[in-house]
Amino acid sequence: MTKGFAPRLKLAVKSQAKRAEKRQLTPLSEIQANLLNYVAELPDPRVQRTQKHSLKDILVISILAVIGGAEGWEDMENYG
Repeated sequence: MTKGFAPRLKLAVKSQAKRAEKRQLTPLSEIQANLLNYVAELPDPRVQRTQKHSLKDILVISILAVIGGAEGWEDMENYG
């Protein structure tokens, strides 16, 4: 029985290796620039006098905190 599965297994391993070679990681600097550019385009709906921190900073910190495992506002505050 194992004779019948061996060729398929070898093909699967080879195809995974080829796919891994084709994939390239995006540089961190490019990811950061894309995130900041996207967030910078969002309009700030807050009243001007109540803006203690920029909306861009708040959004980036909250996104990264959630990626890092934050589960609530206090976790986001601690992350920031």
